[in-house]
Amino acid sequence: MRTIRILGLMLLIASVATAGDLDTWRDGPVKSAIRGWLNDIGDPDGLDFIPEAERVAVLDNDGTFWCERPHYPSTMFQTSLLKSRVAAGMVDGTRMPYSAWVSGDRDALRDYGWRESYRAMTRAFAGMPVTVFRDSALAFVGRTLHPDYGVTFPELYYAPMLELARLLETHGFQVWVVTGSEQDFVRSYIEAATGIPPEHVIGSWTPAVSAVEDGAVTVVRGETQIYNGHAAKPGNIETRIGRRPVFAAGNSNNDQPMCLYAVSGTRRGLAIWIHHDDARREYDYDRGTGKMADLVEDREGVHEVSMERDWLRIYREGIEK
Repeated sequence: MRTIRILGLMLLIASVATAGDLDTWRDGPVKSAIRGWLNDIGDPDGLDFIPEAERVAVLDNDGTFWCERPHYPSTMFQTSLLKSRVAAGMVDGTRMPYSAWVSGDRDALRDYGWRESYRAMTRAFAGMPVTVFRDSALAFVGRTLHPDYGVTFPELYYAPMLELARLLETHGFQVWVVTGSEQDFVRSYIEAATGIPPEHVIGSWTPAVSAVEDGAVTVVRGETQIYNGHAAKPGNIETRIGRRPVFAAGNSNNDQPMCLYAVSGTRRGLAIWIHHDDARREYDYDRGTGKMADLVEDREGVHEVSMERDWLRIYREGIEK
């Protein structure tokens, strides 16, 4: 029953973002730029017209679409799942990096190497049915409360970005979530929380392995993971979508290649940088954003979105720190 109530709440959150005219965005240069661009690319007689088949939008997830602080929810879930498998004797929790994951020793993980630490985490879940992994993820986001807001993480999708996603869809766009987070984690809840279907999620994914047992096909997680961050994002977008996006949104240097990809094609693209500069309503941090800031300065069609200046509201009404 708790899962049903949570899913109902998620659907309510998604419905808050209507196909209105960016009502939670303040009037200003960024809102005007988005409106103007949508009008221009939708005019069949205009020089910037983009056929609907080519209207692809890609949005980063963590820090762009929902709150990523103080810890990445995807990592929180995987750590929780790892601990349960260690407790069940399915993973040797005395070995590195599992011992560091279990104890929360970030220094040890850093010394071991973050990328290899995550690869090892992936191997710990090898052989688990994909449906079981996703069900576990959905249960986790349904029971875990954010330490500062006191609500579940899917309730912390940004109202202005949900509005923007709906607006893009009404203009004929395919909207995709392109994230460095674990793909099946995001797929577990994304449709209920945002209306975006799970097949429109590109994350760091683990190729599944299938087997036939008693006349039925079982699909389980493999041992390797394909990373989806930084320079890997454009290539993975081409592999999975087969079209260059013309709209992109990101919040960090991790998203700079994807945003550059969207504005450097033959079509007139647009990209936005979500700048976390609102300590009162959300968080204020600039670490790892220099390349995005430079892209705003260097490229026409790339805009800084100041959370403090450009957004009337961060989340749905009633959610405050």
